[in-house]
Amino acid sequence: MTGAVLGATVQHTRGFAIAAVALAAVAFSLNGFFVRNLEAATTWQVCFWRALGLCSAVSLLFVWHHRGRAAAVFRQGLPIALIAAPTQGVGVLFFIYSLTHTTVANTMMMLSATPLFAALLGWAFLGEKVGWATAVAIAATMAGIALMTVDGIAGGSLWGNLAALGNACTFAIFITYLRRGRAGDMRPTVILGAATGMALAAFLSDGLSAPMHDILLCIAWGAFSQTTGMTLMLIGSRGLPAAEISLVAMIEFVLAPMWAWTVTGELPTPLSATGGGIIFAAMLGWSWRRARLHRTVPLRPTGS
Repeated sequence: MTGAVLGATVQHTRGFAIAAVALAAVAFSLNGFFVRNLEAATTWQVCFWRALGLCSAVSLLFVWHHRGRAAAVFRQGLPIALIAAPTQGVGVLFFIYSLTHTTVANTMMMLSATPLFAALLGWAFLGEKVGWATAVAIAATMAGIALMTVDGIAGGSLWGNLAALGNACTFAIFITYLRRGRAGDMRPTVILGAATGMALAAFLSDGLSAPMHDILLCIAWGAFSQTTGMTLMLIGSRGLPAAEISLVAMIEFVLAPMWAWTVTGELPTPLSATGGGIIFAAMLGWSWRRARLHRTVPLRPTGS
């Protein structure tokens, strides 16, 4: 199995795509950990400095990878990027607002709607079919997440929960557009999305000055955790339908409350532990069935 990250000709198995999305979910699951370690930064300050780290790191990787062809490759990705980037930028604002205005568990509960939106969008715009096994796995996964958070949902913020639901919608749109542009390098979408988030956060914020601890933490969050997650998500999006990307990405929703527990000391309840078990069982069952039904599927070569 040979290949390179995001831009060279690749041939990877379906299992590689699943692993890439799963590892992306692990990287994204650290979001709550970063938020709970902040000292005094406001929601919009967090959005701005995090997006700056992401935009800078992905831009440097993009320029290094394409070297003298970076401008030309960037222009090739603009048609999709100009549409998908705003959804990523707005989604980031929704997500950070939710994490700072309700519990991590509540945020994950609302985000569990992502596969449903992604499945509908993948069917409507990409002609992707959602088989019964995937549908059952999505239902089981959502049931598991519901069990994990049902005890704490009553104490969550209304606006925080609604922001998480908005993030589910925007993330589903983002995934769908990744699938439409999977034959090319999609990092321009990430770069423009981060830049959009920075612009919106700067506009909404009363000021961007925050404690240096918070600024550095947010930049590191974007430059390392988010850049790693986005890179792996872009790789995985080439070999999986939109609904299945969302399904595998639900690993994040199990791990995120666990990382939050390491910071706040919050112990999961037996109900939450049961929900987590259901989710892992659904993931294992779905992956096993897909491995039996599908032969190895090579990813499409990129256009660069």
